[in-house]
Amino acid sequence: MLRRDKKRENRMARERVVFLIERAQEWKNKDYELSRRYIELARKIAMKYRVRIPKELKMAYCKKCLYPYRAEKFRVRVRKSRVIIKCLNCGYERRVPIRPKKP
Repeated sequence: MLRRDKKRENRMARERVVFLIERAQEWKNKDYELSRRYIELARKIAMKYRVRIPKELKMAYCKKCLYPYRAEKFRVRVRKSRVIIKCLNCGYERRVPIRPKKP
């Protein structure tokens, strides 16, 4: 009976997630639907193998509609020690706290 190599599976899943989200960033100005599909696939892979999406890549798309942010499709505001990113496709607001740097 063969055993699954879970470490290898997780490493491959993480690489695939990063690859797909980076590809979505490349395609967001050419084919918006295709880039959304890439993000959808990346999230499915991450959930299936229980792999975290890196924070800098997670901030590149809307959590609700899964469309990547591009210049005319989102708005950024800074209020009361947090950054508010509003998606203009679906209206979802993401609030990200600004943490002071420790000396």
